Amino acid sequence: MPAMENVYRKYKDENFVVLAINVTSQDSRPKALDFYRQNNLTFPILFDTQGEIAKLYQVQSFPTSFFIDKNGEISDRIIGGPMASALIETKVEKLIRGEP
Repeated sequence: MPAMENVYRKYKDENFVVLAINVTSQDSRPKALDFYRQNNLTFPILFDTQGEIAKLYQVQSFPTSFFIDKNGEISDRIIGGPMASALIETKVEKLIRGEP
């Protein structure tokens, strides 16, 4: 998440958005909020309290990160973590340029 935060801060003015979705059925809201605050995250965190979003996106393990293009299409999915800032940044730059 710290790497995601760094990339978010760098590209947020270029219409780049990060949404963290905590699957609360696998975690707890207080723990998620503590993690969010301790890591000084500034992007929005949403709560999937019933696991509906995880089921819809067929998430099998945590973390799973989705990169979604300007048309709302999933361009890539990364299972596991942590991810390096360079990997995230490369994917984000491609999305901003409109590349697949």
